[in-house]
Amino acid sequence: MEIAERMKGLAFIQVRAAREADGGLLDFSQDSLSALDRLIDRDVKGEPKDPDALSEVIGAYLGETISRRLGAAWEDGDPRPRMRLGELVLDPLLRARLRLERGGRRSLEAYFRAVDAASRAGRSAEGLEDA
Repeated sequence: MEIAERMKGLAFIQVRAAREADGGLLDFSQDSLSALDRLIDRDVKGEPKDPDALSEVIGAYLGETISRRLGAAWEDGDPRPRMRLGELVLDPLLRARLRLERGGRRSLEAYFRAVDAASRAGRSAEGLEDA
């Protein structure tokens, strides 16, 4: 299976999980990233049972939102898939992992805004993980 299709499938697992958890409808918009941040804050307490799987589906959703709204494309990476947006190389799965580990100060929505600003300004991805 192509990496883009795999990530899209994982993103829809997150959409379904949010709906089932009464976390609202995730529609791959910037606002839906704020909704997902709130859902994480509400439902993920302490160490998740399977942080790798959880960060993968959350990161896939974040990446699909970046893809649909900003035009980034998935590519194979080591140790995990990455995204390319012009000259930017993005790691939404790592960002999701940081969000789970470090809480709200690593919001998904803030990352999206930082990626959008960096791509518009032609900057590198350096420092985006700190956004």
